[in-house]
Amino acid sequence: MDMVRFIMDMSVTGDKVVGDKKAKNMDEFSAIEKYFAPLTMGQEAAADLQDDGAVLCVPEGHEFVVTSDTLNEGVHFMIGEASDMSACKALRVNLSDLASMGATPLCYQLNIAFSSTPDDMWLEAFSRRLLEENKHFDIFCSGGDTTSIKSDNLSISITAIGVVPKGEAVRRGGAQDGDVLILTGMIGDAALGLKCLLEKGEGNVFSYNEAITRYRIPEPRVGIENILHEYVNAAIDVSDGVIADSIHIGRASGLGVQIDLDKFVYSNSVQNALEKRHFSVEEAVCGGDDYELILAVSKENQENLMLALKKNNLKPQVIGSLINNGLKNTILSNKPYRIDDLARGWRHF
Repeated sequence: MDMVRFIMDMSVTGDKVVGDKKAKNMDEFSAIEKYFAPLTMGQEAAADLQDDGAVLCVPEGHEFVVTSDTLNEGVHFMIGEASDMSACKALRVNLSDLASMGATPLCYQLNIAFSSTPDDMWLEAFSRRLLEENKHFDIFCSGGDTTSIKSDNLSISITAIGVVPKGEAVRRGGAQDGDVLILTGMIGDAALGLKCLLEKGEGNVFSYNEAITRYRIPEPRVGIENILHEYVNAAIDVSDGVIADSIHIGRASGLGVQIDLDKFVYSNSVQNALEKRHFSVEEAVCGGDDYELILAVSKENQENLMLALKKNNLKPQVIGSLINNGLKNTILSNKPYRIDDLARGWRHF
């Protein structure tokens, strides 16, 4: 069995306290022991976070899939967001990346950069939610790092590790000419939820609570790894926008993407917002943060894939196809949408 060593240092860099809010009778080492060590779920590999690294065994005949995402306060979650919500989102967006590659989640490294010393209530809520997530997804924290940052905002970075049978990882570049693009659920809710949060109190108040929940608590499509291995040629999760992410599959596979916007099925919240003109199709397809999977499948396997996804309580829909046409991307719709306007999606720069 292969052995892989992951460096882990859960100590705060130096003794400097940023800000003026300090936990009573709490230093970095007692915080690690009280709040973070229980997240190891008693796994011997993590050694209660007492070593400089975690020693993980790769199961025979398998490979590790490793992914990282950094979530910054004010960019990826709202400023002042409750600590349990920020913990939940930071972990789940990483699990979504593993799901898109057909990997079963194993563990994660947790890195937090605090702008000021957190109090006991913040740490208790943060670690309690992660413990709940660990049990829900059958994973554990294998290590990480806590530090301070010269910024006004919190930063959370997670590296998630999953396992996949050798040679069966699903990649973006495996799509074939003529493959159908299938979405595992509905998109637009997260963008609508974010819009509700941003416009609250600004004179244009409307509330779609289910959409807000979708933005704050993503649902990674874990647990369908075997379905992806059996039927899917390529996959990606919708983090930057369904059009942009579909094009990522096309580009990696050397194919053009054809998306039929008029076939999209939306949730009741999004459909209602569209009808009331609180929200637009452009916002729905460009907003991102939905964390559904886009799956490229041959026409021969399309029906079997759809049936398998439905048996897992998902609501798949066909949104387009991949074509060997020199990487040309097109939008099909009764309205004159420009592909360049919809393809940009979310970008940091």
